Amino acid sequence: MTRLSTEWEPRRDVRAVEQLRDGRILAALDGVGLESWLPSGEREWSVADEEGGREIAVAGTQQTAWVSLVRPDRYGPPQSVVQLSLSDGGQLDHVTPSVPVSLVRSADGRPLLAPSGDLSSRTAFPVRSGSRLYVRTAWVQDELGATPKDPWVAAVELSALDAERPGEPAEAEVQPLFPHSWIPGEIHFGGPGVETTDGDLVHAGTVYDGRGLQPGGSFVVRRSAANGTPRWIFRTDRPATALDADSHTAYVAYDDGEIVSLDLHDGRVRSRGHLTVGAVTVFPTALTVTGPGRLLIGTSDGRILDCSAA
Repeated sequence: MTRLSTEWEPRRDVRAVEQLRDGRILAALDGVGLESWLPSGEREWSVADEEGGREIAVAGTQQTAWVSLVRPDRYGPPQSVVQLSLSDGGQLDHVTPSVPVSLVRSADGRPLLAPSGDLSSRTAFPVRSGSRLYVRTAWVQDELGATPKDPWVAAVELSALDAERPGEPAEAEVQPLFPHSWIPGEIHFGGPGVETTDGDLVHAGTVYDGRGLQPGGSFVVRRSAANGTPRWIFRTDRPATALDADSHTAYVAYDDGEIVSLDLHDGRVRSRGHLTVGAVTVFPTALTVTGPGRLLIGTSDGRILDCSAA
C-alpha cells in the first residue's frame, strides 16, 4: 500500500476516487467538490464546495468529469451535478435534478442519474458499469402485485438517455425487473452495486429491522439481472460503504474498517482484514478497482491510498 502524498493532514470523508489513464487521481470529499493529484503526489488543483462532492463520472475522453455535490437537506438548496474540466477544475456545465439522485457511469462511459429517494443514504442504489440505468423504486404497476412498501429494482435502457449530459429518466422509461428483496415480506435498504461483465448484479444492502441493524443483517448478493434470483449471498454485521469488482473478484469496504474480497463466481471469501496505515485502523469510505490486483481507497480522515488487493 502507498499513500498518494507523504504530506498528509487529517481531512474529512473521501466519497469517491478515480484514476485517469495518465496516472492522475481524482477525489471528491467533504468540503471539496473535486481535486486532482499528480502521480508525483502533488495536488494539481482543487475545487472547493461547502458540502463537497459525492460521486464522479469521468468522460471517455478523460478531459472532463461530472460530479454530484452533496446537499444533505432536502428542504435546502437543490442538489447540483456539475461538469468540470480536468485540466484545471473549471466548471463547464451543470444540471439541477428535481429529486435526489446518485451519479453513476455506465459500461459505455456515459454519465447517468439514478433517483435515490428522500432517504438517499438508505434508498440509493448506485450501480456502476451498468448496461442499463438501475433504480431502486417503491412503485410498480399494480398487476405485479407490489405495494409502496415493497421496493423493486427497475431499469432504464441507455437508448432512452442522453449520451453526454446526465438527465433524469422519464417515469415511462423506468421498467420494473424484480423485488429488491428476494425474501418475501423482508424490506432491504439500498447500497452500492456493480454490473458484472456477463450482466449480473452484485450489490450490497442491509435488512430493515425496527431494532436497528441485526447480526448478519448486512449483505452482498450476486443476482441474475433477468429475474433477481440470488446466485450467492455473503452476510456480515456492518453496513458496506463502497463496492467495486473486476472480472474475478468483488471488493467490499465496511464502516468498521474491514475490506472483504469475494470470489465473483461463488461468493467465497478470498481475503478479509481491516485497513491499517502503520498500526492504526482507518475507515474506507470509497473504493475503486484501478487494475488487476489494485485498489484505490478513500478514507474517513481524508487519505487516498493506492493498495494491492492481495
